[in-house]
Amino acid sequence: MAQSTSTHEGTAHVGPHIPQLQWERVPGFEFVSNTNVASFLFLIFIVIISLAANKALKKKKSKLKSFFLNIVKFSDEQLRVSMWDDKKFSRKYFPLIVWLFFIVFLGNIWGLIIDWLGASVNGSLFYYLRPIHSDLNTTVALALLVVVTFLALWVKSHWWLAYSKSFFFNFTGSNLWEKCINVFVWWLHFIWIWSTIASLSLRLFWNIFAWIVLIWVISYLWVLMTQGLFNVWILISIPFWFFEIFVAIVQALVFSLLTLSYLNQAKEEH
Repeated sequence: MAQSTSTHEGTAHVGPHIPQLQWERVPGFEFVSNTNVASFLFLIFIVIISLAANKALKKKKSKLKSFFLNIVKFSDEQLRVSMWDDKKFSRKYFPLIVWLFFIVFLGNIWGLIIDWLGASVNGSLFYYLRPIHSDLNTTVALALLVVVTFLALWVKSHWWLAYSKSFFFNFTGSNLWEKCINVFVWWLHFIWIWSTIASLSLRLFWNIFAWIVLIWVISYLWVLMTQGLFNVWILISIPFWFFEIFVAIVQALVFSLLTLSYLNQAKEEH
């Protein structure tokens, strides 16, 4: 329940669960965090889904096969439209975009399951599990993957040494004014790389973290206001949990669309 009492290292906590900004060490394990445990279980879940999909696709006909094929077909069509009907380019980066969408979406759903288990089973569960996208380390890793892919695509047809030097001093142009402008512009490009990493990672992190805090505070307040009314707070808080699912979809969509826009930008440079 939202008003939980849990014990950790001899201290008792009463009230809504408000996670710390950073991961917490799992009791009894010095080098293992609650994010590590949650991520490991999430990867097991992803492997199970992948094996089920692979097995279903090998069958001649099944409802599960149709389900996965419809997802692939819909994703392929939407991605091709977003890439201005460039089928070759969209197919090349199809695995990355779709993978990012489902990793972010399913990771957010996994976070909701963790919150629900902590609220319904035992509040001490939060010392062992933490929603993976409420940890900045996870979102930074995803952002780095996007930016590295963008840079790899951008320098594909350029000599990498000359390209890297241009970030610091790109003194090219037909006249002195254009040369000075190009130096400044490429400095902005260099700053843009780091700001993109910060933007992608912090956007996902703060949205997920804020909604975790919000839903727990709202649930806790409903508990206080409806005490003695046969746990009516559970029914009242249900819409907020469904809205969390909507937030999970939106965040996954935003992250994948931003990645798509960066790839399109890198492509247009050529």
